[in-house]
Amino acid sequence: MEITVWIDRADWNCCGEPFRLGSRVTWELRRDIDKRWLEEAVGPDTAARVDAYQYHHADTGMVIEPTNGTVARIQAVHGRPDPQTGTARGSGVLTELGEADRGTPDRGDLTFEGFLVNLEL
Repeated sequence: MEITVWIDRADWNCCGEPFRLGSRVTWELRRDIDKRWLEEAVGPDTAARVDAYQYHHADTGMVIEPTNGTVARIQAVHGRPDPQTGTARGSGVLTELGEADRGTPDRGDLTFEGFLVNLEL
C-alpha cells in the first residue's frame, strides 16, 4: 500500500530530517487534513492526492499516527505567492527529487512550499 504525505516547509525547516528515495522512515502523521488550505497552497488536483501530513508540533488532543514506510517518490512543491494573501493560490509546480535535505531553494519567483512524498507501507 502506498500513501502520499504532505510535508510543509515550516515544519520541514524546523524539525525535518533529511531522507532520500529508498529510505526507511518513521513519521508522525495526521490524517485530518485541512484540504481547503492545501488546495490554496498546491491546487485541488494535487491536494486530492494527499492522504496525510507529517506534523511535529502536536497540540493536546490531536490524533497522531506513528507510521513506518519506505520513501518511493519525492516531489518538491514551489508556488507563486499571491501578494495579498501570501498563499500560493494553486500555482504549485512539482519537481522530482532523489533526496530531501535542508535548504531547498526557491526557484526565481516561485517559493518552496513543501514536499509531497509517496510512502510504501
